[in-house]
Amino acid sequence: RARALLQQLPPQDCDERYCSDLAEEERRQLRAFSARRRREALGQGLACPVPGPCHGCPCKKCGRKLNKGDPGISASRLGDQFWHPSCFSCHFCHQPLVDLIYFQQDGRIYCGRHHAELFRPRCASCDQLIFMEECIEAEGRRWHLEHFCCLECDVPLRGQRYVMKSGRPCCRGCFESLFAEPCQACGDPIGVDSEEATHQGLHWHARAACFCCSLCRKPLHGQPLTSRRGRLFCSETCSLGRDASSTASDSSDSAIASAPSPDS
Repeated sequence: RARALLQQLPPQDCDERYCSDLAEEERRQLRAFSARRRREALGQGLACPVPGPCHGCPCKKCGRKLNKGDPGISASRLGDQFWHPSCFSCHFCHQPLVDLIYFQQDGRIYCGRHHAELFRPRCASCDQLIFMEECIEAEGRRWHLEHFCCLECDVPLRGQRYVMKSGRPCCRGCFESLFAEPCQACGDPIGVDSEEATHQGLHWHARAACFCCSLCRKPLHGQPLTSRRGRLFCSETCSLGRDASSTASDSSDSAIASAPSPDS
């Protein structure tokens, strides 16, 4: 329950004492934002039997009928509406509302977290709402300018090149040393700026020196290929350990050996 409360009702969304590094203007905006939400949207559901006048009314969420005497939840901010107890959940995350605490917006109920995010973006690093005019957006998430840092070395990445790793930014150096796939041919990491070729879950530099037949060294980009034990080949012949030229030579030798002698 305590964990669910912290998730649904983040204290930093309504009390500056739970926030860090706020400028005075941000503090002012947070106080005004919190007061407006309490005044206009905050409520607590009431668990009670469905009264007679509401007999046969549809559940606000699922639409199934509620009969007189059925257990239900009402929300005073939304008038004579009732929910099944299991349906009294956040419109966004669909989690049951802990202690029936809700915030309403446009006839829908939300947990505190997702109601706040209707109006303010949330920093993916510190989990605080963003009240600054500027922020950084990447992969559908947002950050305070000062919090957009490498997930490994914490170097600031504003204005720098980065790679997203599991939804978090990573500087080029850390990505290449820690997360880049090794090339099956040369063993070096496949860097951010390198073209990559893949086959059956394995990785190669796309350059001809790496992505080529393991026997005859023929480049394989855009060409048919076969593989054997993690090695690439341009043909079944090469995969068996013989290249095309040696196969042709062997065939000629066999023909000469089997030809009848002029003296016979």
